[in-house]
Amino acid sequence: MKRLFLVSACLLATILLPGILAAQDVKGHTEKGIALCETGNFDQAMKEFNDGLKAKPNDPMLLTLRGTVYRCKGQNDKALLDMNKAIEVNPKFAKAYRDRGMIYFDLGDFAKSYEDLQKAKGLGYKVDEDFLKMVARKAAEKK
Repeated sequence: MKRLFLVSACLLATILLPGILAAQDVKGHTEKGIALCETGNFDQAMKEFNDGLKAKPNDPMLLTLRGTVYRCKGQNDKALLDMNKAIEVNPKFAKAYRDRGMIYFDLGDFAKSYEDLQKAKGLGYKVDEDFLKMVARKAAEKK
């Protein structure tokens, strides 16, 4: 009986431990990447987010964070790809809509920006009302 318990415990550890370690690893890469972004070290932050995505390729937060780094580096096409994938993975991930809305704003596509910002707001993300009104005005002017 004791032997069966030990064998079961070892099997369970073999199955669960890699997942637990991967989750901790992803959290570490996320935290390091955010800290690096805050200091403007975007290349190193990108490496951290990429390393996290190797362990968890469909993590919407990591995709959104990497997309934000692409935006900061002026690579809006790549930023949009990451935001789109984050939304595809989790259609209720408000931060991805908010950040994609900001990319569209940067690109001058105010209608898409407004749509995404409204979606983010509807999902509970705090969006500045004055900014939202300004985007709506710009979208209407561009029609």
